[in-house]
Amino acid sequence: MPDVLQLNGPQSGKLSDVLRDSFMPDTFSTMLLVRLDKRLYDIAPVGANFETMVTAVIQRANMEGWTSELILAAREHNPGNPQLLAFSQQFGLTAIPTEQTKNGDVALTTRQELERVIKPQNPILDVNLWRQQLGEIESRVCRIEYETDQGRVVNGTGFLFGAADAVLTNYHVMEAVIKGRDNEKTADGLSARPEKVECRFDYKRTNKGAVLNPGVTYKLANDWLIDQSPDYPLDQLPPPDCLDYALIRLATAAGDDRVGDKNSQAGDARGYIPLPVNPFNPAPGSGLSIMQHPRGDPLKLALDDDGVLNLNENQTRLRYETNTERGSSGSPCFTFKWDLVALHHSGDPDFDPAHKPTYNEGIPMTAILKLMKERGTDAKLVVADD
Repeated sequence: MPDVLQLNGPQSGKLSDVLRDSFMPDTFSTMLLVRLDKRLYDIAPVGANFETMVTAVIQRANMEGWTSELILAAREHNPGNPQLLAFSQQFGLTAIPTEQTKNGDVALTTRQELERVIKPQNPILDVNLWRQQLGEIESRVCRIEYETDQGRVVNGTGFLFGAADAVLTNYHVMEAVIKGRDNEKTADGLSARPEKVECRFDYKRTNKGAVLNPGVTYKLANDWLIDQSPDYPLDQLPPPDCLDYALIRLATAAGDDRVGDKNSQAGDARGYIPLPVNPFNPAPGSGLSIMQHPRGDPLKLALDDDGVLNLNENQTRLRYETNTERGSSGSPCFTFKWDLVALHHSGDPDFDPAHKPTYNEGIPMTAILKLMKERGTDAKLVVADD
């Protein structure tokens, strides 16, 4: 059984400070009730001040083994709070990795190190604002999962894009479902039914392996396919309408629901990642971050402060060195200022065991939005969101 999180004295004191800065007494009480089914006044002394109340809750959580759940509930209730994100990072409760690998080296990523990664590349960036935006984006990225008619499990990543009920991912992630709709099969002989597809948000577990929130899932709408653009062989120059994306509609608007609990009326709404107003292609040598579900695991963030390599000849593919793994297809790629610039779709196509991978590859948002605009897809999203 995974270890239960136990805070030491300084950690408990820091959590008390963070919670009191993040909540008012009434919203703290509401968070405990709706997220954890615990009543504040069953835990804290009658007539106690707010500091004593919060301390009593932390002590009870430590004794009864629900400290991780307390931290996660606070984050889900207030997902954009940078202090909660910074505190929870050390326990594996955020998408920020506690370890990062680059060129084979593994190093602990502390809050200070993260700031040193960001600031040289973005000298005017406000780190607290960066964390706030990270917390909001985390809740808008989902794991896409389904079983094919042939019994194979498919996992990928997607994100709410342009509307509260629309998810953008790769065409190849959804290909078996798209083919199955037309009574066809993929080149691998796969087909799937749309009712098998689930988009899972808020999946969280500790760095010890304990699942704190299995996530909330959403099915597809009856008219689920909004737009699609097929993939193209990796060793050939793709035409501008082969961009490996699928825009799908959910049966209910996940972006309008509260983070962590779709039935809750308290806390912040999930929201969605808007269409970029002024899309651009990042310059070679600039930083790139990818929010992803590698291997179907909980959400992780890969950072590379000089990850961007180049664009291909017709600007339909962007290459970068930022790390990804199987299951990361369909992940959003951002600059360090959280500008959405690409949709991750593939790695180095040379799978020779003797070959060391040299790049990953995404579809530039400039190309995707150009094609969507030509097709009128962006107008469909605006209508759906109204």
